[in-house]
Amino acid sequence: MSELFTGGSPLCAGCMASLGLKLALKALGRNTIVVNASGCLTLLSVYPDSPLKVPFIHVAIENSGAVATGIYSAYKQKGEQVNILIYAGDGATYDIGLQSLSGACDRRDDFIYVCYNNQAFGNTGVQQSGATPMGAITKTTPYGKENKMGNLFQRKPMERIIAAHGIPYVATACVSFPNDYMEKLKKASHITGPKFIDLLCPCPTGWGFKSQEGIDIGRLAVHTGMWPLYEIERGKMRITQKPKKLRSVKDYLSKQKRFQHLKESQIRMLQDMVRERWKELLKGDFYGF
Repeated sequence: MSELFTGGSPLCAGCMASLGLKLALKALGRNTIVVNASGCLTLLSVYPDSPLKVPFIHVAIENSGAVATGIYSAYKQKGEQVNILIYAGDGATYDIGLQSLSGACDRRDDFIYVCYNNQAFGNTGVQQSGATPMGAITKTTPYGKENKMGNLFQRKPMERIIAAHGIPYVATACVSFPNDYMEKLKKASHITGPKFIDLLCPCPTGWGFKSQEGIDIGRLAVHTGMWPLYEIERGKMRITQKPKKLRSVKDYLSKQKRFQHLKESQIRMLQDMVRERWKELLKGDFYGF
């Protein structure tokens, strides 16, 4: 496989989102156009310099789905096919760009949407997004006298929301499991219509861990059940990475500064939530997640 992401960039040291794009281009190949909604990865390609060997189109944070429709329609008129890869952060997916993504799914346009999910608005200073997990500290969910928890809400069930559109393929992935992620991308590239992958990208800057620890943090997210890996293909759900026994969520939470304030009782509450959701997934009930 040729390298389509080469050279340096001004991104943070240990940026897992850039690794996610590198792996995506390995899986999809040169016949790919990247549509990037404003976010952390916008810093990747600043004209005239770019580490990418494929077209990279930077668009507003709210309209990547609409831009993908335009590209898809143009190539359809020409009678040509190209991999349209929308690569957008969770702020541009769960929140500000949700309406554009929903519209593109309803139109059944042919694209692959990867949400590089670092669970916050990372590029503007780490504010809460709809993907921020319960208990995490961000700039807009600080720990203090009035709030002992950090973020008070569970993350938005984005994969369930997108699957409810009836599109042919939805999956979760993590950069720490590259083969699983790339196989999902390859499968998606052979399916006509909208495809959505929610990719967990641990963020050293926003989550509070050393830049070299990102892969280990991602593995813990999966092994503890905090970020289960599965796919929903034409309505059928399948777990793609099934730990024999889930590790304690404390193993994952304790590695990150954003969770250091949590008390034992709060950790037990999160553990109970993960355990119940895992049971639902094992039953094949992704709508219950």
